[in-house]
Amino acid sequence: MAAGSAASTQAADNVSIYGFLKVNVESVAAGGARQLRVSNDLSVLGFRGTEDLGGGLQSFYQIEMPVAVDTGGGGDFTRNTAVGLRGGFGQLLLGIWESPYRFVSVYAVDPFTAGIFASNAIMGNGFATAANAVSPASFDRRQKNLVQYSTPSSQGWNARLAVSAREEKSGGSNPGMEAGLVTYEDEKLYLAYGVERHRDYFAAGTTDIGHKLGAAYSMGGTRLRAAFERLRYEPAPGRYLSRNAWQLAATHTSGPHIWRASLTRALDTRGNAASAVGGAGKPGPDTGAVQYTVGYGYALSKRSELWAAYTRTRNEARAAYNLSANPIPGLAAGQDPSGAGIGITHKF
Repeated sequence: MAAGSAASTQAADNVSIYGFLKVNVESVAAGGARQLRVSNDLSVLGFRGTEDLGGGLQSFYQIEMPVAVDTGGGGDFTRNTAVGLRGGFGQLLLGIWESPYRFVSVYAVDPFTAGIFASNAIMGNGFATAANAVSPASFDRRQKNLVQYSTPSSQGWNARLAVSAREEKSGGSNPGMEAGLVTYEDEKLYLAYGVERHRDYFAAGTTDIGHKLGAAYSMGGTRLRAAFERLRYEPAPGRYLSRNAWQLAATHTSGPHIWRASLTRALDTRGNAASAVGGAGKPGPDTGAVQYTVGYGYALSKRSELWAAYTRTRNEARAAYNLSANPIPGLAAGQDPSGAGIGITHKF
């Protein structure tokens, strides 16, 4: 009886196991010091399922965890994990999830997405999985305690709105986040605009806001990609720091061969803030940076790829943008982090 009930539940829920394992041997350097290491590139294990409720309504869930292929760690459900409903009205989820703002460029524009070769040390000013007011510099967030609504798709258009529950109130500070995304996508063209606002992330009464545009276009096996971002922080009441950044990227696929390239530029910061915010230096000259990244992949199958890549970020004297995901400890302003790696990715 118990076995039959379990089988019926599994069939009704349409359960699937998914994920990818991505790891590489890489050599990284900054300030003259070089290190050889094996690095996990944000590998994932997840479970998802659905149940048809009738009348076009469906409940769904997803449970997702990091897998540290290099050390054997992970196992906590700190990636996209939520439960929700979807139907003709769209989709509503509750849980921990990537902010809509993140989707403007991380997957659709950046050819490298994860690991030291990704652009989000500059675009978004660093990635964070966090609650409100934790890692306040980051506009590339997986947000805890999130409510997100996605509209139904209409002729290629889609929108998402998200808000984080304000559970971190302390004294006069009551931090919160709201974010939105609008996208258009067809077989060749991708367009996106995202906005995200942080309230009381640095101090009571402060507001930080990010705006980002993304675009991509395919011509045969070549896909051209671009993004532009403007971040404005209020690290203290009456003090602000603003910074613009852009990314140009391209991929070309020919049979099993995949070439990738990206150029990301952070411009000088502006404002009257008294300190740096993340990798963005205190407002003034010599606070910009540029990241060059190139890579090649060979598809062994639809699920497995061998690849190699190289990246270097050239920080101006007062900037401190590090490598993404697996940063170099102790990076000082003006140092130029770089890395080269050979790796393998397997999706399942």
